[in-house]
Amino acid sequence: MFRKLAIVMALILTMGACTKDFEQININPNRPSSVPLDYLLAQSSLMIAGEGGDPGYRSWRTNIIYCAMMMQQMSSVEVGFYRGTVYTFQGDLSAAWFERAYPNSIKNLVNLIELAKKDAKNVNITSMARILRVIEMATLTDIYGDVPYFEAGYGALTGVFSPKYDPQKAIYADLLKELDEAGSALSTSAYIPTQADFVFGGDINKWKRAANSLMLRLAMRMQKADAAAAQSWAKKAADKGLMSGNDDTFALKYVPGTTAGANSNPNSWNMAAIGRGIVTADNIQWGKTYIDALVRRKDPRLSVVSALKSGDTTPDKQIGLPIGTDATMLAALPAPLNNRANYSRPAPNMYALGNPYFIMTYAESELLKAEAIERGWVTGSAKTSYDNALVAGVLQLNSYAGNLTAAQAQAYLEANPYPASGTLDAKMDAIHTELWMTTGATLNHMEAWHNWRRTGYPKLTPVNYPGNETNGQIPRRLRYSQGEFGVNPNINEAITRQGPDLFTTRVWWDKQ
Repeated sequence: MFRKLAIVMALILTMGACTKDFEQININPNRPSSVPLDYLLAQSSLMIAGEGGDPGYRSWRTNIIYCAMMMQQMSSVEVGFYRGTVYTFQGDLSAAWFERAYPNSIKNLVNLIELAKKDAKNVNITSMARILRVIEMATLTDIYGDVPYFEAGYGALTGVFSPKYDPQKAIYADLLKELDEAGSALSTSAYIPTQADFVFGGDINKWKRAANSLMLRLAMRMQKADAAAAQSWAKKAADKGLMSGNDDTFALKYVPGTTAGANSNPNSWNMAAIGRGIVTADNIQWGKTYIDALVRRKDPRLSVVSALKSGDTTPDKQIGLPIGTDATMLAALPAPLNNRANYSRPAPNMYALGNPYFIMTYAESELLKAEAIERGWVTGSAKTSYDNALVAGVLQLNSYAGNLTAAQAQAYLEANPYPASGTLDAKMDAIHTELWMTTGATLNHMEAWHNWRRTGYPKLTPVNYPGNETNGQIPRRLRYSQGEFGVNPNINEAITRQGPDLFTTRVWWDKQ
């Protein structure tokens, strides 16, 4: 009896020893219950350009199909799909940024911010995430106008899955506040997520200057809607310190030589044969308006950005596809102009998968500063900022495997001097035509469209293709996701406040 009792007690003690570390032993190390903040920052950074699986989905639809075509930087005869060239609507194309950003980049950035701000040591991660959220939300509101903002991305945290649509004016006020606070909070003495920072590799001072230049961009966007606030924020941005060179350009960095996937440049993935192949399949070409401007302005970037299908990059041989031309119209042209394969398209170096994805360049920052100086909002020399921008814009193209020199950049500046003694309109024309040139060369067609709507420069001639939805006018916004009407009744309030859900309805800052 005593022997049996001893055996039972031994078994009980043995079981206790086996179960003491049961939870630790049975945790799968490959499925952590919490994800390191550095990883979340890296993932969230990539998501502001595109998502895994199809990284080019929204950049294809929004940046290329609509914005590049509307801005006549690119063109396509496939007008039934590349609808921006003729101003027609297709739901999944118009809504792409809206439908992809909210469940991906916005949700992840909100989650990251809420997690990181719990510990003061993560102030840099928190601040970087706040700046990235500003970039993404500014893109959304600039495309559509009034959008979900203050409640957006918080569904899992608050249970609000049908967020209200906020007025763009209120969104802009908070975006500027966020840039001011996040930029100021960045600290060189706190933990720096160097490996997770795909923009500046942990350089806090570059983040600060970028936040200020982004602040300047948003301030200038409000120029016609609220000049007093625009002036105040522009001055604050300049006083805090703007980008100081091409090394400060805000761009997502990808690994050179990478293969197609989530870690490849979305624009490149769309264009390259290894991805969607829209260049190699002759789906898109450079627009005649843009190529003619490159030639007319003696722009050395032409030899970097453009090539014939044969690979010939000789500037004198480049020819842009006429704007608003469909396949039937093209076929009626005399040879060799009746074959789209004979028109210029982005050169192969423009869509290497490891290329940087440009969000805001130093050149843009300097051009906006030149405008602010001319308006009397900040101090300095508008000509100096303009000159800096033209030289920087040329040399920036060496990021796309260009081999452009300082001498070429200087020659370009001399061919396109600043009209220092001209009218304000002449100065704005010079500044914003160059901004259009540089956004085209860096494939940031969305920013070209946003800036054109505010300024009207360059002066583009719209097309009036049969069946277009704007009466022959370049669209002022894209239409909301049609799926929203069935799941979020708050969209109706936004339409009542902003205006009909049409291409011709202007957003808050887009004043005539």
